[in-house]
Amino acid sequence: MAAWKSEKVPFQTSREPVGWAVVGLGMGKWHADLILKSTGLKLVAICDANQELLGKRAQELPAGLTAYSSMDELLADDRVEGVSLALPHNQHAPVALRCLKAGRHVVLDKPLCLKVSEGTKMIQVARAQRRLLSVFHNRRWDVDYVTLQNLVDSGKLGTVRYLESRITSPNAIGEGRWRADRKQMGGLLYDWGAHLIDQSMRLIKSRPVSVYGWMQRDTPIRPGHDIEDRMQALIHFEDGAVALVAWAMACPAPMPRFIVEFEKGGVRVENGVHTYPAKPEDRNGIILHTYDPNAAVKQQTKPLPYAKADWVSFYRNIGAALTGKAELAVTPEQALRHVAINEAAYKSARTGRAERLPKALFTV
Repeated sequence: MAAWKSEKVPFQTSREPVGWAVVGLGMGKWHADLILKSTGLKLVAICDANQELLGKRAQELPAGLTAYSSMDELLADDRVEGVSLALPHNQHAPVALRCLKAGRHVVLDKPLCLKVSEGTKMIQVARAQRRLLSVFHNRRWDVDYVTLQNLVDSGKLGTVRYLESRITSPNAIGEGRWRADRKQMGGLLYDWGAHLIDQSMRLIKSRPVSVYGWMQRDTPIRPGHDIEDRMQALIHFEDGAVALVAWAMACPAPMPRFIVEFEKGGVRVENGVHTYPAKPEDRNGIILHTYDPNAAVKQQTKPLPYAKADWVSFYRNIGAALTGKAELAVTPEQALRHVAINEAAYKSARTGRAERLPKALFTV
């Protein structure tokens, strides 16, 4: 592979594996496991204020990692050149800015932040410090999405005209979890919704122009538990295409993971396919539908071959980008657009009107 020229990227690159740390060891455990499998990165430390969780993760992960209970301790360690932050969403911007100003590269679990103004500042500081800033959009390497993206890129069915992308769960978010608190969470679209928006914007190759959002809550709001049960956003694109993205909690009847309508056919994915199934008989859940009014059999269906994909590709790209061997796959500018759509969707849910998206932010 030809080396990616470092002068074309806005962050410093290195010839050696970059020392890395994970902060927040709930979801951060996923990050640590993937970093350990990634060339170009070397996991050297973990950090969490919860001493019990910190000790548990130290036992689960390979020996030799330094365990810190504070950011002060972590940032005093010169071996730590970059950090992955898996924290409540309202902490993303302040903690990322602190790390960037301390000269560290930063990867954030989704989303980038809660406000466009925060994200703009984060990008400015990252550029000034010449540090990498990215967001953990591992769902770009889900098998179902990659299979769909390959079909879009092939052009065989034309362009996407309409898609639905949903996550559903029979349970509501439980008591005492930070995700139940709007101040910390932001809303359902800031969690799984960030992935759904990211995927939709890549499947539909047009500029999004407006968003209409609506949300529901089935039970009275309580202190620390004021997040919605269901949130949906209808995104309109410049070429007339439409994407409906939704995260529905308290949803006993599961809804399809994807419905994608092309100009010359459609695809339905009933259940999400995150990893490549080991057994061939389990690779039949991504169904292509075609219709030809002039054919003897007008409506036809067949399963699509699954693409092979793995979440470790995200961190392998981070390592490759930092060692000058690849272009950064998930840029902060891309992630900032998701934040803009979220802000517009929640404003729309409050006002009952579709909200226009800022054209300058979505111009490539």
